[in-house]
Amino acid sequence: MKKILLSVILGAVSLSAFPEDGEFMKVAGDKILVDGSKRCYQIRKGHARRDMTEWTPYCGEFSNFYYVEGYQYTMFVEKYDPQADTIRVIKTVARDNSEEYFRLQKLREKQKAHKKK
Repeated sequence: MKKILLSVILGAVSLSAFPEDGEFMKVAGDKILVDGSKRCYQIRKGHARRDMTEWTPYCGEFSNFYYVEGYQYTMFVEKYDPQADTIRVIKTVARDNSEEYFRLQKLREKQKAHKKK
């Protein structure tokens, strides 16, 4: 219980340390195909798990960020402009390799195998 309380307190302190001219954003663990040839990131604003805004494709780049497919990232970025071709990441807050990604990968493999039959 003490560990949980300590992590909540430290989380609140660390979140208040971010400047006001930025925002939180999530990047999904897998890219999607856009226009049949471009592989684009899936992003959404916010950082809370309960935030259910829709994922939107982003075909630009990130500065100050290294993406590894299979991990969902939570980051703090400069204000996001949908027309911009680069999002500047101020700080990567978390990287999550949830079981959901691996479950989806197995499901996709089964679907591909089923289509080949």
